[in-house]
Amino acid sequence: MSGFRDHFLDKYFAYRRKYVESVTKRAPNRREWAVVSEIARLGFMIFGNVLCAIIFWALTVAAFGRGGIGLLSITILVCALLPTIFAAMATRGIVTAIGERARA
Repeated sequence: MSGFRDHFLDKYFAYRRKYVESVTKRAPNRREWAVVSEIARLGFMIFGNVLCAIIFWALTVAAFGRGGIGLLSITILVCALLPTIFAAMATRGIVTAIGERARA
């Protein structure tokens, strides 16, 4: 699970502190821009995931309303939960990034 977390979850849906530290090490005057770029990236991730979640939740409601609990309904439910979870993770990352920006 650690590899999955390091190479997927933290790379896309979390605040990348190592990236900001790397930029700060090379060009200290660009630290704020690195944090702002993380905020923008995470904002894009939130937007995309919320859009997908809305679509999949609508499909989930339709699937459960149409046929009850079945393989299709469960599959669409899982597809709705994933972008919802990813949006929550990106929101946590953006809150961390905003906190880092305030500290700097």
